[in-house]
Amino acid sequence: MKRKRLHILVGSSLFAVLLWAIVTMREEYQTANDLPLVVENIPEGKALRTVVPRHVQLKYRGDGWRLAALILGRHFQCVIDLNTLPPSQAVITLKDVVDRISIPSGVQVLSMRPESVFIAMDRSVQKMVPVLFDHQLSFRDGYGQVGAPIVTPESVRVEGAEAVLRFITSWRTVRTVFENVRAPVDANVPLADTLYQLRFWPQRVHIHIGIQPFAEKSIAGIPVEVLSVPTGREIILIPPKVELVVRGGIEQLSALSVQDFRVGVDYNILINDTTGFIDPVISPPPGVQVVSRRPDRVQFVVRRRL
Repeated sequence: MKRKRLHILVGSSLFAVLLWAIVTMREEYQTANDLPLVVENIPEGKALRTVVPRHVQLKYRGDGWRLAALILGRHFQCVIDLNTLPPSQAVITLKDVVDRISIPSGVQVLSMRPESVFIAMDRSVQKMVPVLFDHQLSFRDGYGQVGAPIVTPESVRVEGAEAVLRFITSWRTVRTVFENVRAPVDANVPLADTLYQLRFWPQRVHIHIGIQPFAEKSIAGIPVEVLSVPTGREIILIPPKVELVVRGGIEQLSALSVQDFRVGVDYNILINDTTGFIDPVISPPPGVQVVSRRPDRVQFVVRRRL
């Protein structure tokens, strides 16, 4: 008896839900949905010089059943055939979009965002531009980057409208995140997307980032240089050499010597100092970090050359 009552209860609940859905779906609603926008048949030797969005958002009105069939049914897109447009430029409006898609009977298209799409073309040209590697890098404790990332190829060929390419001097990759890195990175990274429908050769570049375990090393006896000393002047430095503690990859540190570092100061900066001490500028090799130096400051004396 209890099982029979349970079946009746479940059946009654399902019937109530179904009845509610039937009544509710007969009412009128409004909804918005993205519609893919595809531009086809660009004339040979031409390219788009305006930004054409990949989607437009349409707002619909209709009863629940028809809207559900529209959204859940087969996906459709709006194809803009440039052979059907004026040769120089055109404005695509809501009417143009509605004429190019199949809307179920009983569904009304109320609006489009953006309200219009401006399409214009220009002469297609090509140029070579350098690639900028857009990335974020974090390391496991005790590891670090050695040297700058190597991008192969360094430049790519880009084709597009002359009016657009005139202002393009480089192109980025998609932003790529590498976390908790403890080994060299080798990856093929795609170039960033564009709304101008530019074409790239190649569309991906290879990235190499040198990663090594990090350590510290002391390098003594690095001479301090004074640059741009005029004739007839002599600079006495006390002491004339400094010692650096540097941090970098183990293999990189093992190959370092005094000749890999430049420590110096410009004479014009030195003579304007009233303390008698200078804070020299240190130029380490790429990928090497200066942790400390001894001494912190260097005393100097300016005198006439004998």
